[in-house]
Amino acid sequence: MELLSWIFFGPAKLIALLSYAGFLVGGTLLAGQAIQTLRLRGPFNRDWFRHSAALAGIVWIIFNLYELQVGAVFGAQQVSGIGLFRIDLIVITPILYVLTAAAIFAQIHRGVGAGGKG
Repeated sequence: MELLSWIFFGPAKLIALLSYAGFLVGGTLLAGQAIQTLRLRGPFNRDWFRHSAALAGIVWIIFNLYELQVGAVFGAQQVSGIGLFRIDLIVITPILYVLTAAAIFAQIHRGVGAGGKG
């Protein structure tokens, strides 16, 4: 049952345990995209935010800000406990998982594809 709880509410539980973990995940994704853009000599313009890692990083940061606000409004014990049913997480958690997986896949795929380009 604990595994199922982590699958459905993992990002919220992570932020409940470590208040700024979403900032760390988001910052890591943004930094990875920035490093890759520099390596490939790509432009830093508004289209840069369309890359999956940049988008996922921003979503993680926004989610962390949202969770901190929810914790402040409802109290940290209710948010991390089972007593409060969070319908918002039923929507947000799969979005975070898909964006993060797409970002990781894109980083690996572009890294392998760009390896031979010197």
